[in-house]
Amino acid sequence: GVISAGLAIYNINCVACHGDKGQGTVGPNITDEYWLHGGKVSSIFKTIKYGVPEKGMISWEKTLTPKQMSDLSNYIISLKGTNPANGKDPQGDKEVSEAHQREIIHLQEYSQLLPADTFICRTFCED
Repeated sequence: GVISAGLAIYNINCVACHGDKGQGTVGPNITDEYWLHGGKVSSIFKTIKYGVPEKGMISWEKTLTPKQMSDLSNYIISLKGTNPANGKDPQGDKEVSEAHQREIIHLQEYSQLLPADTFICRTFCED
């Protein structure tokens, strides 16, 4: 399937910088909620395709097919929350899930309908 195909590509091309479990070595930890270039599948695909030359990550556009980059992106998404041992400290911005983002937007829209003196308090994210 897609995940096993992505794993095979990862093991050949990504382990040297991101570690065998995505924990990060030279490159960042790709198992946590923090992303330097976005943690949505489209952002991950773009990072793989174009690389981050200023940080030492090559572009894989000429090495991998679009299908391989897609499989790899989906494999990386599957690593989120696996918390491997010796994971590198978080880097970048915390990625808000799409469902969480929709909830935030819904509450913002809902709060527009309430009287100005109404206070809505809701905890969205952990500290």
